[in-house]
Amino acid sequence: MATEFWTYQDKIAYSEEKANKIQLGATEISRATLWCLLPGQHIHPHVHAGDHIWMVLEGSGEFLQEGQAPVAIAAGSVLLAPAGDSHGVSNTGKEGLVFLSVSAG
Repeated sequence: MATEFWTYQDKIAYSEEKANKIQLGATEISRATLWCLLPGQHIHPHVHAGDHIWMVLEGSGEFLQEGQAPVAIAAGSVLLAPAGDSHGVSNTGKEGLVFLSVSAG
């Protein structure tokens, strides 16, 4: 497998219907995904068997976990959701929310 490079701004694409998931690349044990959410869109808290790292690239919103108060996030925020921990996000801002999700496992 060859090394891959992207400029995330070239990949940004929103959907009026729901949060838009754009797969950037994958290996046998990891995946890089760009998520693009319009104001008011969200990803319900959910659980995965592998770890997830999210880095907010643009916009602002709230990080969501079951049974926890929402946490404000903005461009530059980095979040680690270990395997088995719930994680979700809501775009509570006035502009698009774009984040990179790196998952392993």
